[in-house]
This record gives sequence, structure tokens and C-alpha cells, in this order.
Amino acid sequence: MKNLFRIVAIVTIALFGGITALRAQTKLGFVNTETIIQGMPEFKGIEAKLKGMQSSFQDTLRAMEINYKTRVETYQKQQATMSADARAKEEEQLKAIVDQYQQYQNDRLGPQGVLLQTQAQLVQPIKEKVQAAIRKVAEQEKLSAVMENSVLIYVDQKLDITYKVLDYLHRGTN
Repeated sequence: MKNLFRIVAIVTIALFGGITALRAQTKLGFVNTETIIQGMPEFKGIEAKLKGMQSSFQDTLRAMEINYKTRVETYQKQQATMSADARAKEEEQLKAIVDQYQQYQNDRLGPQGVLLQTQAQLVQPIKEKVQAAIRKVAEQEKLSAVMENSVLIYVDQKLDITYKVLDYLHRGTN
């Protein structure tokens, strides 16, 4: 029993000693890639293009909404004088307008919509450029690892290389 206790104690000490040695060799850094991307001149153009697309989609949706409201008002005024078949046909057309509105909204502005797909497509080259810059700065700073700070609860600000990466990108030394 004493031998088992000694073995466990020795293994525990060896493990903690090894982890401590590993920590001493590991130099970490962190970045805020969102800050870096938003600080890049290329992103400003992408942002303007996306806002233009979004505005265009919203204008189309507003036009569809106005058309729908006009049709509903006309229907309500003429409903009493319409035959049952004409009312049913108009109600079906009004429902089709609502369905078309929802489909357009989802296709353009939804989670799988054109706007988000375009954003992902346009931002991808910037992300790749930022990743390359992060690698270069990490090599220059002799960092073992770089983490995204959005998932860290606390980190010493001395480890933040966000602005070093931005500086690297602005200098254009890729």
C-alpha cells in the first residue's frame, strides 16, 4: 500500500513538473480578428457593397408590401360586391403575394440568403490575408500559439497582438 502511494505521488509530481516545464516553453498570444478585419481598407468597400445590396432588397420588400396593402384595401372596398368565386380568387392572389414576400425575404436576407452568402464570399480573401499576417506576426514574436480573444474570459493585454497584426497589414509586408 505504501509503495502504491509512493508511485502515485511520484507520477503526480512528474506530471505537474512536466506541465510546468511545458508552460514555461509555450508563449501565447491572442487577437481579435473582427477588429483587424474591420480595420482593413478593403473591408470598407465590402461593407458599402453589402449595405447597398441590403438596401436594394429592403426597397423591393417595401414595394411588395405597398402593393399588398393596396390590393388588400381594394379587396376590402369591393368585397361586398364580388361573387364568391371572385373573392376566393382575390384571397388566393393575396396569399400568393404574402408567400412571395416571405420567399423573397428569406432568399435575400435569410440565414442562407444571398446577402450572407455574398458577405462570406467577399470576406473570405480578407480572412485569408489576416490569417497569413497573424502567422507572420506570431513567427516574429516567437509565439507558440495564437488564440481568438472572443472565447477567452481573461487574458493579459500584453499578449494581445491584434494591433501588431493590423500594423503589419497596413505596412503591406506580406
